[in-house]
Amino acid sequence: MKQWVMAENTAHAVTIKETPIMMKFMMRLFNPLMRVQVRKGKARSVGGVILLHFTGRKTGKRYEVPVMKQDEDGRLCVYTEARWKVNLRGGADVEVTDMGRRTPMRAELMDDPDAMATEMEGLVRKIGLKEANQRLGIVVHVDRMPTREELAEAIRRRNLGVIYLTPR
Repeated sequence: MKQWVMAENTAHAVTIKETPIMMKFMMRLFNPLMRVQVRKGKARSVGGVILLHFTGRKTGKRYEVPVMKQDEDGRLCVYTEARWKVNLRGGADVEVTDMGRRTPMRAELMDDPDAMATEMEGLVRKIGLKEANQRLGIVVHVDRMPTREELAEAIRRRNLGVIYLTPR
């Protein structure tokens, strides 16, 4: 019987890629341009970028954040580790600009690692490990499908949340 072992260079069965520092710098630098492109409906060249418009729940600050949209079985969602996500905890009315069209939506934040792991496990099984790596940055360091517990641990380490968006 074959024994599965973790790669020697990692202490975890699953990791979620962190955005490289240079990429974070480039995103900060190009976010104003991205906002203009999405507002004008020229986001096809950008590929999957939408603008999320919302108000901070404590400060009242207006946010306009470019994010990568995901489609999970027809549900529009956004994965993020950014701190602004807490503004959407408990649900919030937002607006989403996609391809130049601004639409009122309801945002629901799921940031419970165990609940997220359950959904992510189903998604990984459906789309496969290679696609999960490309779309979600999930890297599996074992020769098998990751367990729900391993996914939850990776989600906890990255402080990841998923925002589900539904039309109002």
